[in-house]
Amino acid sequence: IIPNQYTLNQNYPNPFNPSTVIEFSLPEATDVSLTIYNILGQKVTELVNGNLEAGHYNYQWNARDVATGIYIYELRTDNFVSVKKMLLMK
Repeated sequence: IIPNQYTLNQNYPNPFNPSTVIEFSLPEATDVSLTIYNILGQKVTELVNGNLEAGHYNYQWNARDVATGIYIYELRTDNFVSVKKMLLMK
């Protein structure tokens, strides 16, 4: 089933330790980046960077090598940008 709109869901579990899942949906094929930043705005990692077909996606982030704290994740496409925050508690 192809979604009819762009969505970026809240990660789960949240708070998490050490891994979490981020889900999003794309209504059309597009270039996609899913990037995680620390609270200072510094890039921590990029989970996706490339072209994806329309559909539902989920990516797991294992944060075992980063510090406890608040992190921001951003989904960016040609036609959509959304950000959400998540909490890593070790």
